[in-house]
Order: sequence, then C-alpha cells, then structure tokens
Amino acid sequence: MRKVPFSVSWFFPILWTTLSLSAAHGFLQWNKTRTTLEEFQHWIERFEKNYHRLPFQLAEVRALAQAHKHRLAPYDNYGMRLQYLPLTETDYLIKSFGRDELENRPLTRVDPTISTISKKAETFIQAAGLQQSIPQFYQPAFLEGTQSPETGLIASVVIQPLFHLRQLLIRSPKNADFYMVAFHDTVEEFMWLPSGMEVVFTAFGSQRYEDGIFYWNLKDNSIHNMLPDIRKQFWKDLPDDWLFYGSLSHINHAPGLIYLLLAPAGSEELNPKDFYSFKNLLAIPINEALADKVEAQRIQTDLAFTAFDYDLTQDRLLKTAEMASPVQQEWLALSLEGDTEELISSWQDFSSNHPTSPMCAYGLWWLASVYNDAFQQLSARGSVEAQVIRGFGIEMTEALIEMPTAPRYLRAMGRFLKKHLMQSKAADYHVTTLPSEG
Repeated sequence: MRKVPFSVSWFFPILWTTLSLSAAHGFLQWNKTRTTLEEFQHWIERFEKNYHRLPFQLAEVRALAQAHKHRLAPYDNYGMRLQYLPLTETDYLIKSFGRDELENRPLTRVDPTISTISKKAETFIQAAGLQQSIPQFYQPAFLEGTQSPETGLIASVVIQPLFHLRQLLIRSPKNADFYMVAFHDTVEEFMWLPSGMEVVFTAFGSQRYEDGIFYWNLKDNSIHNMLPDIRKQFWKDLPDDWLFYGSLSHINHAPGLIYLLLAPAGSEELNPKDFYSFKNLLAIPINEALADKVEAQRIQTDLAFTAFDYDLTQDRLLKTAEMASPVQQEWLALSLEGDTEELISSWQDFSSNHPTSPMCAYGLWWLASVYNDAFQQLSARGSVEAQVIRGFGIEMTEALIEMPTAPRYLRAMGRFLKKHLMQSKAADYHVTTLPSEG
C-alpha cells in the first residue's frame, strides 16, 4: 500500500481543534460552576430569611434544601468541594477552586466566586512607611480596608461575631470574582509589605490554628509562621505552650523592616506602658528569608522609653486619607485633645455606632483610657464626679474584656485597667491632653 507523505501543515488544524475543544470545555465547566454557586446563593438567602442569621456551613444550607425536596451537591463542576465562608453578620463568600484546584493568586485566572462583600465601599486608605524605630500603636483604620499602592489590591479584616471569626480578606476593586482568604480564623492585625504582593499578619487565640506572626506571599499563596523562630531566638527556655501578646507597629520601607511588639504573657493582665516599651520592640528584615527562617533584631536604645513618651497621633502611618471609607473617616476624625466631655462623647459614639467593626475593640480601649485620664484629673481636684467617671470606665473595660473577637493583647490591657479602676486607682499612663483646671 502506498504511504501518504506526512505534512506539517496537517498538524495545525488538529492542534487548533484540540485546543478549541479544551477551551470550550473549560468555559462550559466555568459557567456550570457559576450556576451551581448561584443556586447555593439562593438557598443561603432563604436560610438567612428563615433563621435570621447566616449558615455556619453548607451542611445547614443543604439540609434546608433537602427539606424542600431539593438536592444540593457541595461540589463544583470540576469535582472539587466548594468553599463557603461567613465573613460578617450579613456577608459571605462562596467559591470554587477552579480547574487547578488551588486558591486564587493575583497573577492567575480567577475562579468562580460569589460574595456580598463586593458591594461595600471601594475607596480605602493607603499605609505609609515610617523611618523611625520607635514603638507605635497599630492604626485600627487599616483593618477596615487598606489598599496596596503597588497592586491596587485591598486587604481587610472582617468579623463574624456569632461564630467568633476574624478573617483576613484580599480582594480586587477591578474584579468582583477575585478573593483570597488567609487560612487563620482569628486574625488580629495586618500590614502590606512594600511589594504589594506580600502581607504580614498576627493571629492569636484560635481553637483550630496555632498562634503566630505570619508572612503571606500572595504570588504562590504560601504562608510561614515566624513566631517559632522568634521564640527560639529570644525565649528558647519558655515552654512551647507559653502564650504571647503581639501587635504590629509599622513598616519601614528603607531598608525594609517589619516592626512589631511581642512579649510573653506573664498573666492575663497587660500593662500598656510595659508592653509598648522598647524592650518589646522587634524588627524583622524584609527579604527572602521571610518564607523560610527569620532572625529578628532588638532595637538598641534606652529601654526606659515607651510609646507614651512620643506623639500618640497615628496619622503619620497613612500615605493618604483622602480615599478613606466613611467609617475610616469617622475614626480618623477622633481626637485625644480638647474638652473632656466632648472627647468622651465622640469616642462613645464611635464605639456605639460600629459594634461589628474590627475597629470597635480599639475604640473601647481608647475610650476606657480617656475615662481613666478623666478620673485621675477629677480625683486630683476632689470632684464628686470622679467616681461616676470611674464607673463608666469600668463598664468600657468589661465590654472590651467580654468581646470574643477583640485582640488578645487589647483584652489583657482592658483587664489591667479594670483592676486599677476597681481599686479606685487610675492606671499609670495617659492618652489625652485634657484642659487643666481653670
């Protein structure tokens, strides 16, 4: 039989047909998965309407659908289990991991996702680097949403008070389907690193995950807990289960340092002056070692100084405030100077108006501290109003202590302040500049 000579030109139609069929199949699976997500969205909304809360997991949604003779399979059209996350009291996210079965990354194709959080404000503050090596109070406005100027991505901490969850969410204002969620369920604070593709965050107090100071590389969705390395470096003699108090301070862009405050928990109470001292201030170089093994640095200076010896204004941690969301604008408008009654009223209003905001716990601590200052001043005058102010301060500390989603170190500082106020003694720190007796 005569052989037909092979021609390279035959290969291209075959290749084109193969690729076209593959692309069409992938597009079909994507659309079918999107339909599956929309079906779950319908039943989640029915669940919320019936029970006045979001479901904790998809099993509750499937049970409701089953009661109405409707079967819901918790899988996408790629055969992978769907991910459902209750983010706040009213917002949630449900998504597929797509064909690659991996979390979204900024430089890859986005997986099918539905989330009600995308309806929120799209303008947020941007953080600024700080060249000073001094302890700083964390800027709570970051938690509501901080945009990376390098990539435009938005990071925020969302709170689900019913399930006691604090989750770190990364999203894009340009693509409603792009979301990344850190694995930890009790994230306290975060900061963008200069690349705009890396995040550092603290997380303490989870029943499922270990405590830590985590480095998160969004490019490959890799996360490294830096706390074990730091413990071995400075506290190697402490037992492995010893608890720590930790808070992020600020980022230095040049030469590139992460500043944080970290201290072993000596008790359930934490003295703010002791915590915000140089002896607890650590600097971690920003380099490739963050993904592997880190070596922190202590700041060589007079350890007697604390954050209270410097200006407590946190505006210098902001690159721009013009794009702040409404709730961030309210926070940034709060002051620590002026008339005592006006100060108390403004901090009280913020905490009352935003009980589910990740900033609320911070507002309660600052408000309780304002009461502490006012109590000390009124006591020195011999005013009968001092005990009334002391009582209000105790109420604020109790609200903070009993808030399960409040950061561990804030609750501990609340216990410290409550102990002093209960003994009719003001704590030995000041946060305000109140008018002197006239």
